[in-house]
Amino acid sequence: DLGGLLGSAAFHSGRALGVPGFDVGVLGTVQSRPDKDDGILRGAGVKHPALPLVQAEVGLPFNLGVIVHGVSGYGARIYGGGVSWGLHKSDKLSPLPDVTVSAFGDKVNQTYFNASHYSLNACASVGLPIFKPYVGAGWDYTEVHVGAAATPGVAGMSATARGSRFAAGVDISPVPLAHLFGAYTVLHGIPGVDAGFGLRF
Repeated sequence: DLGGLLGSAAFHSGRALGVPGFDVGVLGTVQSRPDKDDGILRGAGVKHPALPLVQAEVGLPFNLGVIVHGVSGYGARIYGGGVSWGLHKSDKLSPLPDVTVSAFGDKVNQTYFNASHYSLNACASVGLPIFKPYVGAGWDYTEVHVGAAATPGVAGMSATARGSRFAAGVDISPVPLAHLFGAYTVLHGIPGVDAGFGLRF
């Protein structure tokens, strides 16, 4: 569940920003239910796992981009980022899609555990006026290590998880610079929703 929620921050457009582009905003993911094997969230009564993040991306030459994101609260600190590469950048109003690939790494530090998350992603979008539909896919690898402060008997334990993500959504720009986006997602086989807003140039 943690890897899928973190991985969903990877994309909401297939178009590379370019220089001196930027995209700064807030985004979040809500999963419809915990995984059937997630005894921790199910035991805690969490019905809809969710994760918000503050994220910023800066465009670089050669259709490259650097992304950083993070959040802190409830005894946890999450930080990470990645790089994106625009494989294809269409002219505006072109029927051909923009395509971007990206790779991310994240760290989670919490009182009782630490985690590392890595992902590979691809996204394609069409540059229509105002409404820009997009689809994407990703693959996550997550490692969790239980800290010494945890309940005796589980301290020092670790586990890994792998899974795929898929998303289909739309990015809306109702006014210059500002944009909103939302998507239906499948996180490691479980339905969910992405949403966010920000400023982009």
